[in-house]
Amino acid sequence: MTRAKICGIRDAGARDVAVAAGADAVGFVVEISRSKRSIDRGEARGLIQGLPPFVSSVIVVEPQSAAEAANLALDTGADVIQINDSLSFEDMATLKNMVPARLVATVPASPGGLNHARQMTRVADALLIDSFEGGKLGGTGTVHDWNLSSDLVRNVDVPLILAGGLDPENVAEAIEKVRPYAVDVSSGVETDGAKDPEKIKAFLKEVKSCHQP
Repeated sequence: MTRAKICGIRDAGARDVAVAAGADAVGFVVEISRSKRSIDRGEARGLIQGLPPFVSSVIVVEPQSAAEAANLALDTGADVIQINDSLSFEDMATLKNMVPARLVATVPASPGGLNHARQMTRVADALLIDSFEGGKLGGTGTVHDWNLSSDLVRNVDVPLILAGGLDPENVAEAIEKVRPYAVDVSSGVETDGAKDPEKIKAFLKEVKSCHQP
């Protein structure tokens, strides 16, 4: 069964809706100034501490060094660190030895991204493929060419998480075409910039109803 992460959580209400609806993971954008969904590490830690067992906590960060990433992970107590393409391969390798958290490397959905993705599989526990638009990776709310994602699934040996413009209306088709390990959504379950409980429930219902061979 495909797993699902609800990302960009900023408050306990949205967190609890996601958990109750069956989210496998909940994501928090931490100290990324360009993101309207960003919260500070103290807020993230409080929200993470309120998660029940068996629901993973993920922080999405853009650190400039392995040490900065490690501090964010340790200060929040997150299970998983998602690095938004801000660290080199060498820094990712260093980080892997500094923290117990699992590492997810975000890679752009682009024709030339396969070599970069393959390199990151040597240090990351999973890859997240996301849309790249206007010089911005992730958080764009736009769908990319799912054929690129499908090719990546077939050519890497770590779990692949699909992101980019997903919503309750298209996630089933995306899963069928790409067959990812998991899907990730943020803006696709929002109304007027805020998490919408009904959209969260609808998205997770669609994901859980998909059956992969």
